[in-house]
Amino acid sequence: MGDIWIDRLTLHVPGLSESDGRRLARLVADGLGAVGAAGRGRDIPSLRLNLVAKPNAGPDELARHIVAELLQQVRRLP
Repeated sequence: MGDIWIDRLTLHVPGLSESDGRRLARLVADGLGAVGAAGRGRDIPSLRLNLVAKPNAGPDELARHIVAELLQQVRRLP
């Protein structure tokens, strides 16, 4: 499986506590690490996701949503 490098990951999740925010970041990193070859060695300078989460979605569900959407966008790239 290829390496994945993320220079910067910014998450804006209103209403999430600091500890849940840290957990979310770790879960997203773990999820992306599990699918590290998805970028197929390409340089993707930037991706932006604007997601609407279900009310009261916890860090686990948010992370799955973020990773799934990111992978969909990467797969659509030329």
